[in-house]
Amino acid sequence: MTTPGVDQIPSVANDVSHASDLRAAARWLVGGSASIVAVLVANLQFRNLDGLEEVGAWAVMAALSAILTALTSVVWVLYRAAGVLAVPRRSIGELSELDRSDNGGFPGRRLESPKSALMKYLVVERRNDLLGASRDAIGQLSGDHIKAYKATTINKPGDRVRIGTNIYDLGDSAAMSALTSLSLDLGRRVQCVVDAAAAFETQQRYDRLAKGLKWAGAPFVASLLVLLLLPTLVPDVMQVKVPTRVQIASPASWPTPCAGMLLDGIAVGGNMDAPIVVIPRQGNCPAQKLTETAHLIVIPKVD
Repeated sequence: MTTPGVDQIPSVANDVSHASDLRAAARWLVGGSASIVAVLVANLQFRNLDGLEEVGAWAVMAALSAILTALTSVVWVLYRAAGVLAVPRRSIGELSELDRSDNGGFPGRRLESPKSALMKYLVVERRNDLLGASRDAIGQLSGDHIKAYKATTINKPGDRVRIGTNIYDLGDSAAMSALTSLSLDLGRRVQCVVDAAAAFETQQRYDRLAKGLKWAGAPFVASLLVLLLLPTLVPDVMQVKVPTRVQIASPASWPTPCAGMLLDGIAVGGNMDAPIVVIPRQGNCPAQKLTETAHLIVIPKVD
């Protein structure tokens, strides 16, 4: 037995669960992107890039470009994922207006298919399970729902209400029972339309995110490889960790009494390319501490 005005309900896609799954995937991407940023900032040893100027200006520019590219890729993913999480939930009234402005002919019959993907999905592809076979506009569904709700809550017994092709006598208990069932069915359909619209727009944004991941992922991976490769180009320099006996060959043009001398000293810091050296008094050369030795020849002394 069927209720007048109530269309048979086919199996309905679980739009709420589907949209929830997509948002969960987007949240996972947000968490993963945040972890990647943490790796870039904390785990990647940026201090290893300090010596890149010795490789060349191109290496410094390559490192800066790689860092900027990697961060830009992550920010893009975060932006797109945030769009999936923040899909606006449209009301049935807003959807009705969008349908009416997109070739919707209600209260007349629809003469042309909707142009927007959202409306085509709601009123064409899923017309039967959302609107019902007897309707072709969201406004028609919304209007029928309002009429049925008013008939069961506001109208007085004895009134007659027309919904679709059926007329209900509110003084008849059988008609009231049919109206109650119809009102529940229409309320469910209204909610399903709202859920389906949210799920469709979530899916569209997620598809754009998934499609763009390969374009964002490729430069990101390339940037990481560049950042890992560049430090290997920096020449290894032995650091001075303990006092080391050295000899310094000072050039003849050195404007000090130490010019042209082979001086004994002790390296106490820096590295062997430019150590910090303490030298005792030697001949006319006074005792002193040399901190700028990159232009001098420093030779480790073997006893």
